Amino acid sequence: MNRRKLLHLAAGATGLASRSLSAAQPEPAAAAGSAPFRFLFGTDIHVQPERGGIDGWKQCVARMNAVAAAPETKADFLITGGDLIMDALEVGIDRARLEWSLFDEGLKGLAIPAHHTIGNHDVVGWSSKAVVDPGEQDYGKKIFADRYGQGRTYRSFDHGGWHFVLLDSIGRDAATGDYVGRIDDDQLAWLEADLAKTGRTTPIILVTHIPFYSVWHQVIKGPAFHLDAKALVANVFEFRRLLEAHNVKLVLSGHGHVLETIELGRTRYIQGGAVSGLWWKGPVHGNPEGFGLVECRPDGSFDFTYHSFDWKVRH
Repeated sequence: MNRRKLLHLAAGATGLASRSLSAAQPEPAAAAGSAPFRFLFGTDIHVQPERGGIDGWKQCVARMNAVAAAPETKADFLITGGDLIMDALEVGIDRARLEWSLFDEGLKGLAIPAHHTIGNHDVVGWSSKAVVDPGEQDYGKKIFADRYGQGRTYRSFDHGGWHFVLLDSIGRDAATGDYVGRIDDDQLAWLEADLAKTGRTTPIILVTHIPFYSVWHQVIKGPAFHLDAKALVANVFEFRRLLEAHNVKLVLSGHGHVLETIELGRTRYIQGGAVSGLWWKGPVHGNPEGFGLVECRPDGSFDFTYHSFDWKVRH
């Protein structure tokens, strides 16, 4: 998200965030004999050497480990929601590689497996202000795909009777070179096939960095405020009926650095705050730096709670 816009949002917001969200509408059992499980969701980490960003990431990892190990909150894995590093859009390739090395340095301390989602700041050079040539070996999404996406920028997996889909919501405007929120045609074809194999009763969680829906901007700026192509996934209307045909219980996202929940039909859309808060400059409208804990149950219900890690801003 554009930094100037997010600073404005953080300064002008008026009480919207919720710390604990629950979806209790039961669905058919996910799988015979399956048991409840939990996972962590941490988005917008924005690792950087400045402002103690690497120390903040390590402190967050330590808190994640404590939550994941405690009997009452035991978690099986972490899903990241994108923007893992501060920025690769408008910096040189050496700077981008440095940020990725810092991200890895902190991640090494994590005691549970991690699954990663790509964010706009994780993409090298997709900006009208880019300084990296398109001919550079690591231009675009290559670093993420090679190191964190098992060779791809989107994929799926199953766990505990639930199906997880990690999407790539970062499109590119060919005219300007800037990123936009979009699920491309190849990915949509893959998604349709993936959901067809999953079936219509298995509970599904989608993860996308850029949200499908948000009311946060309208609350702050007014109902007529126009969202640009970077704020939301612009083509969600084209595939929403595909999602409605399946048992999509939860869509997790980041990008806005806020806590927000929207319920449409049987699906909840949750923006999960931000590990970095306001890029390690403090909370976003009172929402502290933190991460989510999701408990999934066999009947398709779930709970979401938000956990801070008591980060102190460095000036």
